[in-house]
Parts: sequence; C-alpha cells; structure tokens
Amino acid sequence: MHIEETDQYKVVCYVDRKDMREHGIQLEDLVNRTPLGRMFITKVSKLCKESTSYKWPDCAYSMQIDVYPDSIGLVFSERIDDYLYNLRQSMVALPKEQAQQLDKMIVMISMAEEEEAREMIRKFEHNVRNLSEN
Repeated sequence: MHIEETDQYKVVCYVDRKDMREHGIQLEDLVNRTPLGRMFITKVSKLCKESTSYKWPDCAYSMQIDVYPDSIGLVFSERIDDYLYNLRQSMVALPKEQAQQLDKMIVMISMAEEEEAREMIRKFEHNVRNLSEN
C-alpha cells in the first residue's frame, strides 16, 4: 500500500493486487461493501488519516474507488467540495421534489463559510443516520 496526500482532508491509498490478496479481499468486496470490504475500508481510512499531521473534521466524508490495471486507489476525503459533488450525483436518483430540496441545501452549503458549512453537513448527516436507524 502507498498513501499519498493530495490536498488537505484528501488522501489516496493505492492498493495493488498483492495487498488485496494478503488481506483476503477482491475488488468486488470493496465495490459491494461486503463485511470484509467494509473492514478493509475502515482500516485503510484510519491509516490514511493518521498519515497526515492534522486533525480531520469528521464530517463531509466521501470515498471513491479509482481502478487501474494493476491496482486501485481508495480516495478518502472530508473536503466540502467533494462531498457536495457526491450529493449532486445522488440527486439523479431522487424523485424530483426531493432532488429540488437537496439542491437547495447544496446551494446553501456552498455559499457558507467552511465552519458554518460543516455544521450544516453535520446536522444533515445526523438526520440521515437517524432516518436509517428507524
């Protein structure tokens, strides 16, 4: 594994096929978020955050998987711009009314200063967690 910080609150972990074999996982485990895949992602995310010299905000979390011929890149981010990009991608799957409401929230977050934006995101994430628990 090779960890590279690409920006503040954004780190990529390059995992080659040998690393995946050693951990007993396949790309499908990561893509399908199997229990083994989730455990691996959690472990790598923690290692990535620990490789930086600052405290992460613990909100606006996003992850993407970049697939290369001989490896994958797990991109972990807590950047607001990455989070909003992913929310916009999610809007496509929502009914029109919900998509419009989410779009309004995205606009408000994007206009806010960072601390205010993070507080709005924390509240949003808290509400989403509460919905999924009920």
